[in-house]
Amino acid sequence: MKYYKKWSPERRKASLKLTNRAKKMGWIPQPKVCRRCKQDKGILHLHNEDYDITYYTLRDVFNRFPVSITQEEVDKINEVLEPICWRCHMMHHSVGRNKQAVDVYFEEIESGKKYPPVFRHDFTILKRDHNV
Repeated sequence: MKYYKKWSPERRKASLKLTNRAKKMGWIPQPKVCRRCKQDKGILHLHNEDYDITYYTLRDVFNRFPVSITQEEVDKINEVLEPICWRCHMMHHSVGRNKQAVDVYFEEIESGKKYPPVFRHDFTILKRDHNV
């Protein structure tokens, strides 16, 4: 895991651990469809756009006794977690490698193009299909 925006790998891992725990508690739904391309098969992730929100909110929640969460906290956490398929997620993070290819991909998606689902973490797919 690398730095993402301002967040260190350690902070991202800690946030992911808390997020996975919250998923087990039923506060974060498992992704069922990609918000960007509408893919509902293959690998689906939750892209975290603000690790501070998930980390600090969930840390506070899990430090309560008994553990409890408000609806406002559930909503706050889920607002920063985007259900996204593997391909869209990896393309989103490929802007630094080939911004033009990423822009083309998301323009295609917006215009209705469908790519096949991805069932394994295979980065050769991105090179083959999108030149990233």
